[in-house]
Amino acid sequence: MCTECSNIMEAALSEANFSSRLKKGSDDTVLITDLQRVLFELGFRKELKWDRYNADGDYGSATAAAVKAFADKNGVQTSGQSVTKVLAKIMLQRHDFLPELYVLWDIHKSDLRTRKYISKGTRTSITAVQVLLNTLGYGAELKFARFGADGLYGNNTRKAMVRYAADNGITSDGDWLSRPLIDLMLKDINRFYGKDWSELALQNLPTSGSPLVLYEGSRFQGKPCRADIQFLPRLKKINQLAAAADVWVHITSSFRTTTNVNGAIVPPATFSNHLAGHAIDMNLVYENGKWANSSVLRQFPNVPGPVQQFLQAVIDEPGLRWGGLFNTRDPVHIDDHLNKDLTKWRKRYDAMQRAVQLGG
Repeated sequence: MCTECSNIMEAALSEANFSSRLKKGSDDTVLITDLQRVLFELGFRKELKWDRYNADGDYGSATAAAVKAFADKNGVQTSGQSVTKVLAKIMLQRHDFLPELYVLWDIHKSDLRTRKYISKGTRTSITAVQVLLNTLGYGAELKFARFGADGLYGNNTRKAMVRYAADNGITSDGDWLSRPLIDLMLKDINRFYGKDWSELALQNLPTSGSPLVLYEGSRFQGKPCRADIQFLPRLKKINQLAAAADVWVHITSSFRTTTNVNGAIVPPATFSNHLAGHAIDMNLVYENGKWANSSVLRQFPNVPGPVQQFLQAVIDEPGLRWGGLFNTRDPVHIDDHLNKDLTKWRKRYDAMQRAVQLGG
């Protein structure tokens, strides 16, 4: 688990008393506040009575109703009076997919009179389609276990899309994003989320004046790489180092949101650089599809040649830090040590969180 993680629920999952801390009447206001924030972003604003209570840290009837509504949509039986580890893991999986959903929502809202093709999309948009297809059960066609969501449009992505469309009575060549096809995709997303999940989409996509950027590096793949515009030069440098070492940087996490409160920013539990958009978590892909995940990366310097070259280059690069050298080792993490100066960190944290919470 990432030591820089901002998600309090994710960190708490490893603790034996998790469910006793997330139940009606609990006094763990920090963990409950994070639960409420997650449920809000998952679209359960109405059930939370958000406009009245926001994220108040009180596990009352409204929070219980939101927990039950999410569970019902995701096939879990519960009264909503508490959150089990199983249910929390599903919540976090759905929450983790939101950056891809915002990309698909943007495509859905676009003018499709001019034809749009998956193959002509960005790596981010192709990744979003691949992750959704895998979530819906088309991992075999995608060969997802081998390739993951690599953002590359090929025969596997085409086959998965053709099968998905055919299973739903739509004729598709696996490439053209026709209106019936993209409508189907959004309908399937809505099966698992509350009706308000897309209300934050615009704030979570780059717009004029927002510090939020989506970085599409030639050597980046995986999840959308969301970052502060001020971190962009570092991302470009990481991309250059990856190209020189002939590896691919597979993003597993980048900018993360924190507690949402109408009109205000709540101080985070940690000074994570993810919260300011100045960090990435990643795996490395090398030599035609071999993977270097956390267990491999932590063996540095006894790692495959391309992986060693890349990590050493990051270590040697002024302005970059590799988490494998932290006191608490975090070998998937790279950042620019923004939080060494908390005044600067707070400024970028505030700018980024206001952009995604309030649209500016």
